[in-house]
Amino acid sequence: MTRRNRGFALFALSVMITTSAFAEEAKREGVIISRGQGGRLAVRTRNGPMTVVITPSTTIKETKGLKKTTREPKTLIPGLIITAEGDQQGDTLTAEKVTFKSDDWRAAVATKAGTQEQFAELRQAIIEGQEYVIQDEATVYFKSGSAVVAPEYKAQLRTLAQKAPSFGNYRISILGFADPRGNAAANERLSAKRADAVNNFLRQTGAIQPGRVLSPSAMGEGTAAPGEKAPVSDDEARRVVVRIVTPKTQLTN
Repeated sequence: MTRRNRGFALFALSVMITTSAFAEEAKREGVIISRGQGGRLAVRTRNGPMTVVITPSTTIKETKGLKKTTREPKTLIPGLIITAEGDQQGDTLTAEKVTFKSDDWRAAVATKAGTQEQFAELRQAIIEGQEYVIQDEATVYFKSGSAVVAPEYKAQLRTLAQKAPSFGNYRISILGFADPRGNAAANERLSAKRADAVNNFLRQTGAIQPGRVLSPSAMGEGTAAPGEKAPVSDDEARRVVVRIVTPKTQLTN
């Protein structure tokens, strides 16, 4: 071997040794604090802050029980608890794989870290009664064809609004209903107006923090909200169901 080739071989060997000394396979759990450019996540772990780098080849999985679903990098939002596996050099881990629990993702969205699309998914989960605890609720009934909140329900709504902040990481779910008489499309519009009327009153109380009320949902002639008994008359069907809900994986503010 010539002196030149021998020197090159020694240099290559030294690079390999140096790299192996500073890079190691690692698995770290932490909470995302913020997102940066170039797929860089600022993460807080039990051992201190670190940076997790997401690359085009990083596999991202959401787990729920035994089920695993592939997700996009945009689902990695501040407040989310993740487990990252990959090569770590110093305080930077280049992730080959990132996993997070479905419950933790919903809790992160509920702390206002999500996009409008993610809030829509959260709202749908609440409507379907998934993974949320009902802390308190009120039902507002309406006259036929009306979307006016009657005076006798305003005190009840005001009390509900004042109580809501005591539940920590809460959200307000508002579901509007109509009776089955008449045109279905018109009934859906009427149920939306009723939900909006209740939403507006709750906001005007000044007791609910901004962003805590999910967009009101028009259920039309839908029979019942999750866990609610179906109405037995048209008078009971013309209503808005208001609920204070919190994720089962409660994160207090």
